[in-house]
Amino acid sequence: MALPKKTSRIITVNNIEYSWMASGNDDIIHLIVCLNENPGQKLHASFDYVNVIENVVIEVQITPSIVKQVIEYAIDEGWNPYIKGKGFNIGIMNNFINYTT
Repeated sequence: MALPKKTSRIITVNNIEYSWMASGNDDIIHLIVCLNENPGQKLHASFDYVNVIENVVIEVQITPSIVKQVIEYAIDEGWNPYIKGKGFNIGIMNNFINYTT
């Protein structure tokens, strides 16, 4: 099932077009990613609203740079966006993201 076109955004990573959307809920930001055309397995990632890196507080905002990093990380971890099936949840990503790119 595709993401809603009205609330999702498009990103191209390695010449593949993905749809993504982020939403805040309670104390967590949820990110969902899938192929833009003929979506298969959805990718689920989460972020804390605040991350502390070397005693610097960073308020997390989901940007295309962060989405790209999550997609690349998930593929390395075994996510295959072409197959149908249960979502691929990679958990809380705060410590795996470079916020300066």
